[in-house]
Amino acid sequence: MTDQELVELFFARSEEAVPALQAQYGPYCRTVAARLLADGRDVDECLNDAWLAVWRAIPPARPEHFKGWLAAIVRNRALAMGRENARRPPTVDETALELASCLPPGDGPEGAAERSALAEAVERFLRAQPEGARIAFLRRYWYADPVEDAARRLGWSVSKTKSVLFRARKKLREHLRKEGFL
Repeated sequence: MTDQELVELFFARSEEAVPALQAQYGPYCRTVAARLLADGRDVDECLNDAWLAVWRAIPPARPEHFKGWLAAIVRNRALAMGRENARRPPTVDETALELASCLPPGDGPEGAAERSALAEAVERFLRAQPEGARIAFLRRYWYADPVEDAARRLGWSVSKTKSVLFRARKKLREHLRKEGFL
Protein backbone atom coordinates (compact mmCIF):
# COMPACT_ATOMS: atom_id res chain seq x y z
CA MET A 1 0.00 0.00 0.00
CA THR A 2 1.36 3.42 -0.91
CA ASP A 3 1.52 6.31 1.53
CA GLN A 4 -1.12 8.11 -0.51
CA GLU A 5 -3.49 5.15 -0.23
CA LEU A 6 -2.86 5.06 3.50
CA VAL A 7 -3.66 8.77 3.82
CA GLU A 8 -6.85 8.23 1.81
CA LEU A 9 -7.95 5.55 4.30
CA PHE A 10 -7.61 8.14 7.06
CA PHE A 11 -9.52 10.72 5.03
CA ALA A 12 -12.30 8.18 4.52
CA ARG A 13 -12.24 7.49 8.30
CA SER A 14 -11.92 3.82 7.48
CA GLU A 15 -11.56 1.36 10.35
CA GLU A 16 -8.76 -0.21 8.31
CA ALA A 17 -6.59 2.92 8.47
CA VAL A 18 -4.86 2.33 11.82
CA PRO A 19 -4.28 -1.42 11.28
CA ALA A 20 -2.86 -0.63 7.83
CA LEU A 21 -0.61 2.02 9.38
CA GLN A 22 0.57 -0.44 12.01
CA ALA A 23 1.23 -3.11 9.39
CA GLN A 24 3.21 -0.80 7.14
CA TYR A 25 5.08 1.36 9.65
CA GLY A 26 4.72 -0.39 13.02
CA PRO A 27 8.23 -1.89 13.17
CA TYR A 28 9.81 1.34 11.93
CA CYS A 29 7.93 3.44 14.51
CA ARG A 30 8.72 0.94 17.25
CA THR A 31 12.42 1.31 16.46
CA VAL A 32 12.19 5.11 16.59
CA ALA A 33 10.39 5.01 19.96
CA ALA A 34 12.62 2.28 21.44
CA ARG A 35 15.74 4.38 20.79
CA LEU A 36 14.26 7.12 22.98
CA LEU A 37 12.45 5.16 25.68
CA ALA A 38 13.98 2.66 28.07
CA ASP A 39 10.85 0.65 28.90
CA GLY A 40 8.94 -1.56 26.44
CA ARG A 41 5.61 -0.59 28.01
CA ASP A 42 6.44 3.06 27.40
CA VAL A 43 7.16 2.22 23.76
CA ASP A 44 3.76 0.54 23.42
CA GLU A 45 2.03 3.51 25.03
CA CYS A 46 3.96 5.92 22.80
CA LEU A 47 2.90 4.05 19.67
CA ASN A 48 -0.74 3.98 20.76
CA ASP A 49 -0.57 7.73 21.38
CA ALA A 50 1.06 8.21 17.97
CA TRP A 51 -1.65 6.21 16.17
CA LEU A 52 -4.28 8.36 17.89
CA ALA A 53 -2.40 11.55 16.95
CA VAL A 54 -2.30 10.46 13.31
CA TRP A 55 -6.02 9.64 13.40
CA ARG A 56 -6.75 13.11 14.77
CA ALA A 57 -4.39 14.91 12.38
CA ILE A 58 -5.63 13.32 9.14
CA PRO A 59 -7.84 15.01 7.99
CA PRO A 60 -7.15 17.91 7.60
CA ALA A 61 -3.40 17.23 7.34
CA ARG A 62 -2.16 15.67 4.12
CA PRO A 63 1.54 15.08 4.82
CA GLU A 64 3.79 15.33 1.79
CA HIS A 65 6.49 13.04 3.24
CA PHE A 66 4.38 10.63 5.27
CA LYS A 67 7.16 8.46 6.73
CA GLY A 68 9.14 11.44 8.02
CA TRP A 69 5.99 13.11 9.33
CA LEU A 70 5.03 9.92 11.15
CA ALA A 71 8.54 9.50 12.59
CA ALA A 72 8.40 13.08 13.90
CA ILE A 73 5.12 12.35 15.69
CA VAL A 74 6.54 9.19 17.27
CA ARG A 75 9.84 10.84 18.17
CA ASN A 76 8.22 13.89 19.73
CA ARG A 77 5.83 11.74 21.76
CA ALA A 78 8.69 9.49 22.91
CA LEU A 79 10.78 12.48 23.98
CA ALA A 80 7.82 13.94 25.88
CA MET A 81 7.19 10.61 27.61
CA GLY A 82 10.86 10.29 28.51
CA ARG A 83 10.77 13.73 30.11
CA GLU A 84 7.50 13.02 31.94
CA ASN A 85 8.58 9.62 33.25
CA ALA A 86 12.28 10.41 33.73
CA ARG A 87 13.01 7.08 32.02
CA ARG A 88 15.26 7.62 29.03
CA PRO A 89 18.03 5.41 27.75
CA PRO A 90 21.51 6.89 28.30
CA THR A 91 21.94 7.35 24.54
CA VAL A 92 19.42 10.20 24.56
CA ASP A 93 21.41 12.11 27.18
CA GLU A 94 24.69 11.41 25.34
CA THR A 95 23.41 12.81 22.06
CA ALA A 96 21.98 15.88 23.78
CA LEU A 97 25.33 16.59 25.42
CA GLU A 98 27.18 16.16 22.12
CA LEU A 99 24.93 18.67 20.36
CA ALA A 100 24.73 21.14 23.25
CA SER A 101 27.91 22.93 22.21
CA CYS A 102 26.54 23.50 18.69
CA LEU A 103 23.17 24.99 19.59
CA PRO A 104 22.19 28.28 21.17
CA PRO A 105 21.35 28.09 24.87
CA GLY A 106 17.75 27.88 26.11
CA ASP A 107 14.61 29.60 24.90
CA GLY A 108 14.79 33.31 24.47
CA PRO A 109 11.75 35.57 24.52
CA GLU A 110 11.29 34.96 20.79
CA GLY A 111 10.40 31.33 21.56
CA ALA A 112 8.67 29.49 18.74
CA ALA A 113 9.82 31.82 15.95
CA GLU A 114 13.44 31.43 17.01
CA ARG A 115 13.13 27.63 17.25
CA SER A 116 11.59 27.54 13.79
CA ALA A 117 14.39 29.67 12.32
CA LEU A 118 16.96 27.48 14.06
CA ALA A 119 15.33 24.33 12.66
CA GLU A 120 15.45 25.82 9.15
CA ALA A 121 19.13 26.72 9.59
CA VAL A 122 19.97 23.18 10.72
CA GLU A 123 17.99 21.79 7.77
CA ARG A 124 19.93 23.99 5.32
CA PHE A 125 23.16 22.83 6.93
CA LEU A 126 22.24 19.15 6.61
CA ARG A 127 21.17 19.51 2.98
CA ALA A 128 24.60 20.94 2.18
CA GLN A 129 26.46 17.98 3.75
CA PRO A 130 27.68 14.90 1.88
CA GLU A 131 25.23 12.02 2.04
CA GLY A 132 27.28 9.89 4.45
CA ALA A 133 27.82 12.72 6.92
CA ARG A 134 24.13 13.64 6.74
CA ILE A 135 23.05 10.04 7.38
CA ALA A 136 25.50 9.66 10.27
CA PHE A 137 24.29 12.93 11.79
CA LEU A 138 20.61 11.96 11.52
CA ARG A 139 21.19 8.42 12.79
CA ARG A 140 23.03 9.77 15.83
CA TYR A 141 21.08 12.91 16.67
CA TRP A 142 17.58 12.28 15.29
CA TYR A 143 17.24 8.53 15.87
CA ALA A 144 19.62 8.48 18.88
CA ASP A 145 21.53 5.51 17.46
CA PRO A 146 24.69 4.55 19.32
CA VAL A 147 27.78 5.46 17.30
CA GLU A 148 28.45 1.76 16.73
CA ASP A 149 25.02 1.24 15.11
CA ALA A 150 25.42 4.29 12.87
CA ALA A 151 28.86 3.03 11.82
CA ARG A 152 27.50 -0.43 11.02
CA ARG A 153 24.64 1.01 8.93
CA LEU A 154 27.09 3.10 6.92
CA GLY A 155 29.71 0.35 6.61
CA TRP A 156 32.23 2.59 8.39
CA SER A 157 34.54 2.03 11.32
CA VAL A 158 33.50 3.47 14.66
CA SER A 159 36.54 5.74 14.53
CA LYS A 160 35.56 7.16 11.14
CA THR A 161 31.99 7.69 12.30
CA LYS A 162 33.13 9.54 15.42
CA SER A 163 35.41 11.72 13.29
CA VAL A 164 32.66 12.52 10.79
CA LEU A 165 30.26 13.40 13.61
CA PHE A 166 32.88 15.58 15.32
CA ARG A 167 33.55 17.46 12.07
CA ALA A 168 29.81 17.79 11.38
CA ARG A 169 29.21 19.31 14.83
CA LYS A 170 32.12 21.70 14.28
CA LYS A 171 30.72 22.72 10.87
CA LEU A 172 27.22 23.09 12.32
CA ARG A 173 28.53 25.36 15.07
CA GLU A 174 30.28 27.52 12.45
CA HIS A 175 27.18 27.53 10.22
CA LEU A 176 24.97 28.65 13.12
CA ARG A 177 27.52 31.30 14.08
CA LYS A 178 27.41 32.70 10.54
CA GLU A 179 23.60 32.66 10.62
CA GLY A 180 23.61 34.64 13.87
CA PHE A 181 22.40 31.96 16.28
CA LEU A 182 25.63 31.78 18.31
